[in-house]
Amino acid sequence: MNYFRQLKMAVLCPGDEAGSALDRNNRIAVFLFAILPGLSPNFNSFILLASMVWGVYCLATGRLVLNLSKSDRLVAICMSIYPLVMIASIFINPPYSEVSDWIFRLLPFFSIWLILPRMRQSPDGRLVPLFILGAGIGMIVTFLFSLLQIIFLMERAEAGTSNAALLGVIGILFGGIALLNIQSPRSVEQRIAILGYAAGLGCVLLSGTRSAWLVIPIHIIIFLWYFRKHSFHLSLRSLVITSSLLLAGLITLGSGQILHRIQALQENLTSLERTDGEITSLSARFALYKGALSAISKDPLTGYGPQNRMASVLAELPDNIRPQLPYSHVHNGFLTAGIDAGVFGIVALSLLLLTPMIGALRKEAGPGRDLAIALALLLVSSYVVTGSFGIMFNQKALDPIFAYMVALICADRGNTGFAPVVRS
Repeated sequence: MNYFRQLKMAVLCPGDEAGSALDRNNRIAVFLFAILPGLSPNFNSFILLASMVWGVYCLATGRLVLNLSKSDRLVAICMSIYPLVMIASIFINPPYSEVSDWIFRLLPFFSIWLILPRMRQSPDGRLVPLFILGAGIGMIVTFLFSLLQIIFLMERAEAGTSNAALLGVIGILFGGIALLNIQSPRSVEQRIAILGYAAGLGCVLLSGTRSAWLVIPIHIIIFLWYFRKHSFHLSLRSLVITSSLLLAGLITLGSGQILHRIQALQENLTSLERTDGEITSLSARFALYKGALSAISKDPLTGYGPQNRMASVLAELPDNIRPQLPYSHVHNGFLTAGIDAGVFGIVALSLLLLTPMIGALRKEAGPGRDLAIALALLLVSSYVVTGSFGIMFNQKALDPIFAYMVALICADRGNTGFAPVVRS
């Protein structure tokens, strides 16, 4: 308990340096943002929106200046291209239904211009470790919530996200982020790192999100690269024993869900051979992909606008299939961007996905750069793999998480070494 009292002081109490009140507000926002995704992602949207409004006020009144480096501006421009292309596609393709709603959804991608100057008011190396620690704590609580849902006979865990697939994406991403804290010299933070990673995997298994399972081996490769370059203080023997016990526990808890989802996939594959018109999860995806490719081929330049997305896809499918596809996207982020804005949409999406890597790679060499690259790789791989089989962007939880993490990756210098959150 002494550690958590110290953690409370580290988060809430301002230091002696100038701008400590701004630093304290940054610490609170970053810590909460890392904890909340699996519990209530709407609060992530609120934190980002509040930070943007505060940023506009401070820039307008001169309390902050737009002190973006050349690298920051490159990242911000690449990120802003995506919403600008989507907004253009809305006005190019009538009818103009729910225009304000679609534009509001795209606001998170402009946020880096407003929240990065605020993040820079905190000393280098302070916010990222706090975010990593918060991810571990958040995943542990989210897993316990998910476990209760399974115990009370929910078919797939959702935690506080109201969507099992969304929990899978959040679990694999924030569980991976949590494990980076194994390099902390504090034993409590090491334990939170291991438990947070295990909890994230537990959320993935209990949610039954098969696309998130595919991300696990990619993340393991990222960890091997990062930890090979940076030593950690936990003994290898202790790590192996702890990991083995946690893995065994996760398999025991999630075996029923794993077997159920594998069986469902086998049944879906079998149903593809039938001609009775039954639509399953897998056949629905194939139908959506076919309709999307056909629609894109007819208008490859400008697309149809996000407001006409599903209407344009369903128009390419047989009449008997359309009523069975009540979706808002085509379960592939790249095809969704192509439908919304044609080739320009796909290019803008690709630039958006590159922004974390651009922000990390353009830092000066050092441990901070390596940590930023690891965060960027975890972020991009999670979105690309899961988004190739489900939703990637235009989602009220995933958009703020991506935008906020890109700003966080840009915030520190590359030569900033990792430091524990509680330093004494």
